[in-house]
Amino acid sequence: MGGNADFTSACSTPTQRGVLLYRIAKTKRIKDLMGEGGRLYGGRWNLKGTPVLYTSDSTALATLETLVHSPLHLMPKNCSIITLQLPDNLEIFSVTLEELPPRWWINPAPPELAEIGQKWVEQNLGVALVVPSSVTPIGEGRNYILNPQHPDFKYVEIVRISKYDYDERLFT
Repeated sequence: MGGNADFTSACSTPTQRGVLLYRIAKTKRIKDLMGEGGRLYGGRWNLKGTPVLYTSDSTALATLETLVHSPLHLMPKNCSIITLQLPDNLEIFSVTLEELPPRWWINPAPPELAEIGQKWVEQNLGVALVVPSSVTPIGEGRNYILNPQHPDFKYVEIVRISKYDYDERLFT
């Protein structure tokens, strides 16, 4: 498992401190921050039954991450984007490319990835697990898997929620 790292970034206003994270979902589910989707279906970094919240470090990556789960000819509708702020004083862990199994980016995901996430949740190692994106070349984007059951999750703040319309050119 990756070591503890200090992840700070410039934010949209000088008074904000921490990392801004983005998540796109159906509008009726955008306020669900308890990881219900992760619990019900599992994912690349968690087993079914374990609630986690998948977020990305940019709106562009959040867009890609949602589109890989949609049929190419169907533009997702009735979506919103939530921006969350992860304070920079919270404990987070990261997984580097060197720590991943060969062909970690394939679909379906190698089971070792969910095992990494499962250990992170079960050992309550931090509020966020930072992982490379499997949909960007060489994993250059970062996803932040959030543990809503971690005691520090209460410090993750909603910055804004807004309607999200995909650019139609993505589907033509």
